[in-house]
Amino acid sequence: MDVRFKYDNTKLATSNLLTNVETDDEMEYFKFENEFESALEMSTMNDTSNDNVIRAVFSFYPPVNETEHIIVKDGVDGKVITTTGGVLLGKMSFKMLTNQFDISGFELVTNTSSPQTGVKVNLDAKTCFEAPPTFRFSDETSSNDADLTNIVLSSGKNNEDEPEESTYKEYDLTPTFDKETKNYEVVLLEYIDAIDITATQSDANANMKISVPKHDDDGKLVYDDDGTTIIYEEKELIDEIPLEVILNKLGEPDTKLTIIITAEDGITENTYEVFIKRPYGTIYTPHTTSTTGIYKSDIRIYKSEDVETVIDWNTIVSGTTDDVHDKLLTLKSQDYVTKDDGTYEIYVIPGTYDVLLDKGGYLDHIYISKVVNEGDIIDLGTKELLAGELNKDGSIEISDLSLLLASFGITSSDATFNPDMDFNEDEVIDISDLSILLNDYLETRHIE
Repeated sequence: MDVRFKYDNTKLATSNLLTNVETDDEMEYFKFENEFESALEMSTMNDTSNDNVIRAVFSFYPPVNETEHIIVKDGVDGKVITTTGGVLLGKMSFKMLTNQFDISGFELVTNTSSPQTGVKVNLDAKTCFEAPPTFRFSDETSSNDADLTNIVLSSGKNNEDEPEESTYKEYDLTPTFDKETKNYEVVLLEYIDAIDITATQSDANANMKISVPKHDDDGKLVYDDDGTTIIYEEKELIDEIPLEVILNKLGEPDTKLTIIITAEDGITENTYEVFIKRPYGTIYTPHTTSTTGIYKSDIRIYKSEDVETVIDWNTIVSGTTDDVHDKLLTLKSQDYVTKDDGTYEIYVIPGTYDVLLDKGGYLDHIYISKVVNEGDIIDLGTKELLAGELNKDGSIEISDLSLLLASFGITSSDATFNPDMDFNEDEVIDISDLSILLNDYLETRHIE
């Protein structure tokens, strides 16, 4: 039986049946089925006329015993392989020197010794037996598909029972995802600490990993010994399963996510990178003074559009009592604590903000409608927070004095001790605290 295999427009190579590694060893690239191991033999040779052709010669190897598909006839008529619907003689492994296996170009070469229909076994020099079954071709090699079909960045959760309660949101990739494009950017203008990434594989048998910036237990970026090189860690990424990733904070380098897909063949690899950019401006003060020598205070930053839902600044007059402080505390804010010396440097996404400088027992200070563009540095200047404002109504007056006097003499060991009245933080409410309040008496909050 003389068979010639042809693959159009490319060269063929024989390969190991198990590993698909190219080989010229017949013991590696061909194996008979058990029934034919002792009955048939095969040899291959180069077809010098065509690089695209592999020629294989099969013959009986006497003596031959009868099996299910091998019939031994009496006399000199030889041996016959017979079947209804075809029989698998053996398996030969080919390596296609192209990027894709396509059996439409794989065919038997038509010539005097290799038929169009399937197998021709020569019985003697004059007669032959031709069987119509065609050869079977199957791609049993591992896939080299290391592509993604989509990347989705999202936050929040879907609530299928109450859709109006859903917080799920997806973020646009730039450019729009395409499997051939390997680098993307997301501009994030939200105050979120983490984001979900979902990757969809083209081939489910591929393997995915993701490299993300490493953060410590406090959520801080981990750097190498040089203090500037970010350390990354590798995590498993499962097809179509969201993975939560901690984002670098505003003011820190962009969050870089690297997805590595290894194809089933264990060799082919693709890498996709997503850079999450967080535009920001800076609000800071070089110093915050204090009448008590104690500088640490709270900074609360509000979106001006949120404040407008509860406060009309046009109706608020500096120097009068009001409920502004209480209303502000009902809103969502970005909260910070100054350094011990009262200074602060805060990164915010571009927008318009109202800023509250606050400390328990002190007269607060409010800045309104501060516009921050990307790259801006807003200097709010030096501000003095005055002690004695106990009920947070915008002024230091008789009601605050009454509250202090009602707690006069109480120490930190008492259950009713209020640290907001201990202005000098000596753990007792006494004449020193009273003197501080009286020194600031009738001072009022100012809004700028």
